[in-house]
Order: sequence, then C-alpha cells, then structure tokens
Amino acid sequence: MLRVLRKNAQSPIIQAIVVIIAVVFIFWGVGANMNSNANAVAVVDGKEITGIDFNRTYERLLESYKQQFGGQIPEELMNTLGIRQQAINQLVQQELIRKGAGQLGLRISDPEVQRTIAAFPAFQNNGSFDLAAYRAVLAQNRLSESAFEEGIRNDLLAERVMDAIAAFSQVSDGEVKQWLDFANLQMQLDYVLFSREAFQKQVQVDEQKLAAWYEEKKAQYRPAAQYKFNYLYFPFAADLSTVQVSEEEMRAYFSEHASRWHMPEQRHLRHILFRVEQNAAPDALTAKKEAAEQALAMLRGGGNFNELVDSLTEDPSGKGNGGDLGMVVKGQMVPHFEAAAFALGKGEVSQVVESPFGYHLIKVESIQPESTPSFEEKKEEISTILAQQKVRGITFKKASSAYEGILRAGSLAKYSESAEQKLESTGYLSQNAIPQDLALLHDAAIAKAGFALSKDGLSSIIEGTTGYAILFAEDVKTPEVPALEAVREQVVADYSREQGAELVRKAADAALKSLQDNNTWPEGVKVQSTAFIKRSDTVNEPPAPLLQDAFGQLGKSKLPGAPVAIGEDFGVYRITAVQQAEDTSPAAVRESLQAQILQAQRSQLFNRWVAQLRTSSEIWVNPDILK
Repeated sequence: MLRVLRKNAQSPIIQAIVVIIAVVFIFWGVGANMNSNANAVAVVDGKEITGIDFNRTYERLLESYKQQFGGQIPEELMNTLGIRQQAINQLVQQELIRKGAGQLGLRISDPEVQRTIAAFPAFQNNGSFDLAAYRAVLAQNRLSESAFEEGIRNDLLAERVMDAIAAFSQVSDGEVKQWLDFANLQMQLDYVLFSREAFQKQVQVDEQKLAAWYEEKKAQYRPAAQYKFNYLYFPFAADLSTVQVSEEEMRAYFSEHASRWHMPEQRHLRHILFRVEQNAAPDALTAKKEAAEQALAMLRGGGNFNELVDSLTEDPSGKGNGGDLGMVVKGQMVPHFEAAAFALGKGEVSQVVESPFGYHLIKVESIQPESTPSFEEKKEEISTILAQQKVRGITFKKASSAYEGILRAGSLAKYSESAEQKLESTGYLSQNAIPQDLALLHDAAIAKAGFALSKDGLSSIIEGTTGYAILFAEDVKTPEVPALEAVREQVVADYSREQGAELVRKAADAALKSLQDNNTWPEGVKVQSTAFIKRSDTVNEPPAPLLQDAFGQLGKSKLPGAPVAIGEDFGVYRITAVQQAEDTSPAAVRESLQAQILQAQRSQLFNRWVAQLRTSSEIWVNPDILK
C-alpha cells in the first residue's frame, strides 16, 4: 500500500487516507490492535486473524475486481477468482512477514510511522495536519483509523524486510550477457506448412460413410427446443424515482473513487527516427547518430520539423503525418525516450535521444496537465451511480414479495389473477432466435435461467442487468432430428471439414516421420527456408507457433516432437543452422535488462523466504470461511 500511496500522492482519495492516518497518529497515538477474542478465521503460530480483518481484506479485493469489470462480476468468474482464498492468503502472509521480521530483528517504531505519514506533502496544510479535515473525511468514508495506521506499519515492515533480503541480490555482467546471448541466438529453418483447407478440397464424399457419420453425429443437428414463457418483470428504472441520494453520500463516494477520474499529464509528441537494427555494426551506429545530429542542427537553424520528418524519418507510420505519436502519458514509452519527452516544454525539440529502436529527435506539440474533476463536475454522475446501486434493493423487495405471493397462490397464473402487475407472455421461441423486441431474453443471465427450465418449471428470482424477472415455462417443444437430406448441405460441409482435418494431420505426421527416418522431406511438399531469425524477430513466415516450438527444441533436437498446430493447420520444420549473433544493444537496453533481472532475483529471494516461514509455522484456516 505504501508504494501506491507514494505513486499516487496527488490523488484526492490517497490524500484523504493518509490525512486520516497521520492525524490519528499525531493526535491519538498508535491505534489499538483488533480484538483478538473475535472469532478467528485463521491462526498463525497462535496469533489469531479475526473475522474483522478478513472482511476488510475481502471487501477491498472484491471492490478492486468490481472496478475492473465495470461494477459487476459474473458468478462463474467469482468462483474462478477465489477471492476468499486470496484474502486469507494475504492475511496469513502479513502475519508470516511480521514473524520473520522479528526473527531478523527488524521492527517499525512509532516515530517511523509518524515520519512516513508526515512526509507526504499532499496531506499537509501550511506545513501541518488539519484535524477538522481529517474528521470530516473519516466520517464520510467510514474508515478505521487504527486499521489504516496498522496498514502503513505493515507496508513499512514489508519494505524493510524486502530491502534486507534483497541486499543479497547481485547481477553480474555475466548474467546480463547470458540473457543477451539468449536473446541474440539465431537459427535457420526449413519448414513445410500443411493447410486443412487444401486437404478438405480433396475429400471425396462416400454416401455410405456420410450416412454412418450422420447417424453418429445427428444429435447436434436437432433444432433448438421451442419455449413458451409467462413472466413477471421488475425493471430498476420503474423504481428510480423513489431513490433518495444525500449530499453526504455523494461526497463520500467522490472521496473514495476520485482516482477513477484522475487524468495524468498527457503530451502530444512528434518524432524523427533514425532506425538502428539490433545487429548493426558500430560504424552503422555512428553513421545514424551523425545523421540525427545533422538533422538537429538543421532544426536549430530554423528548419521545419514536420517537413523534415517526411524526408528523414525511418518510422513508416510517421511519414506523411509529421511523425505524429498522438497523446501519450508516462509509462507508454521506453525509459530514455520518455524521460527526454517529459523534460521538454511546449514547442521544444530534444537533443538526440537514444533508445532500443535507434536515435530520435522529439518535439512536444502540446501539454495537457494532469487534472482531477471537482465534486461539482461529477455530482450528477455520482448521483446516478448511487441511485442505480440503491434501487436494486427496492426492486428486489418487490420481486421477492411477488415470488412469495406466487408460492402461496400455487402458480404464477393464479397469482396474476389478483395481483396488480400484469402477467406477460411470449410465443414459441428458441434460444438462438429471440425476437429483437423481447429485450428481457436478450439479457444473458435471464435467458440462461429461462432456457434451462423444464416444461411447467418456475424459475427463482433472476437478476438481470436492468431488472429482476420471474419466468414460468408454460410449454417446451423438442423438435425431432431431421432426416439427412433435410440438412445435407451442412452435413457434407461438416463431414468434409472433419475428414480434411484428419488428412492434414496424417500428411504432417508423414513428413515428420520421413525427416526422422531419412532426414529428407517427402516428395511433392513445398519446402520453405528462412534467413537467420532471432526469438524476438517479428515475422509473418514462419508462423509464430512454429518458430516458438523450434527455439524450444534447441539443445534437444533439430526436429519438432510432433507436428506444430497452427490453428487448424500444421507445420513441420528442420533446424538447419544455429549461430550467436553479435550483441549491439544500446546501453539503455542493458541497463533495463539488468534492472529486470535484479528485480526478479529480489522477488524470488523474498518468496523463498516467505515459503520457508510458511513451512516452519503452524497455520490453521477455518474451513467454513472458504465456503
């Protein structure tokens, strides 16, 4: 959390959180631990993890996923994500880190927590914390001061542990060279591609075999079942007028979600690229840099940037549009390019900038400062969001009351005789042919539940995207399987496709066996050859799956273990030559690679340390909490 706070120090919600933590510390001191007598959801070496801790972590994870999926997570995805297990894992790991830090003699003092909180300039008012603002934001956000303060302490401790363990991480020049050698390894291939479509055209349809094939597959040609529904629908829109959203609720939502509307600084960039190939010789590098320096001198002498782009740039997408890169934000470009671009003022042109792609001259056309809209600007939108959240409960009560009435009446039809709400009906329809004007069944959740009903089946209350529904399957007609002649055209196409798939696989198998047995390709196949290719080269031929498989076979065999699937097609290759290309990576690439290796080593060491703590600790997790 601490790194997130630092990264987003200007975000209003982060500001609010840290103000809360800071004022709690300064005015009330360190918050007390949670009541350890609460029902434990887990125990780590005798230290209880309470239900309060679990609920807080679970809700935070759930809200994070909801924001990623537009406010609602499908039930199937919820089960796949295992959010309850994630929450338990996080809490257990936090406790393990605290235990391990104690063993290492590491701790976070109260003054350190105070200094860390006070170090955020975004949370200061004339150099000091504002208690009134703290109390207001705390009340709006229903936040626990002790929990947030403890979160800062935990993050400081995790950082200190990581730094202590990471002190043993070092990246030698040899390790960097190994990775560069890995990236610069080249190979040449002979290969043959076998097209399923080509073999499908060779399929001869035998009537007897076709009839036998259809007999085996005929169930898949049965037309979809025809359903006739009666239903009650409770749209959210009908109840929106009854929802009340207070100013306090809107301000609280704005504080919690302000970062969602935050716009980082954007810059409209143009560039002239003098491209450098990865394996370029030193004299070629020098020539490209000199060309860039000459272009810079022309610009300094009054040359027009847009005109020079068309004649000089080696970026194909930049010709004809002044080297336009559009609006960019930090994090989209390679480090050296980005650092230079964001150091310029509006209208300025950079010095010659080196990147993994070559040498650049960068111009800043315009700068759009970072911004966060005010509460007043978002008030109407927030009111709509909160109203839509609240209305679900109101509408569900109506649907629930109706469902109870249906059960008491004994049927949907009897209930509708005395109910004020009109019972709606459909004609016969199938799941793959729903009329356009029947919006209810175009809702995936409602359609899934409805078409799963049997005849005379009553659904539960179904939550859709725009309301709740209760469906009754008045009738279900299951059509007969059609005779072969009635669907012959589709059956022949499907049969030919399946037979073509078998033929193309057999041909690829035969080619590979010929190479294995005789080191020769079968007669009649079209053999293609490549120049030397690296792993990272972007080429259309050979296809990427085949190239990836070939690099995976290096050191094992010159041939694939099996024909390589490329969609519905197959490929077979033979590695004909391998060589180590000279490394000409710019310094920026080497520095970036070294940093990535170091970070990977740090993470591995930390994860191993936590894993060791886990094996040496007694951990109990309440099985009921995961249900």
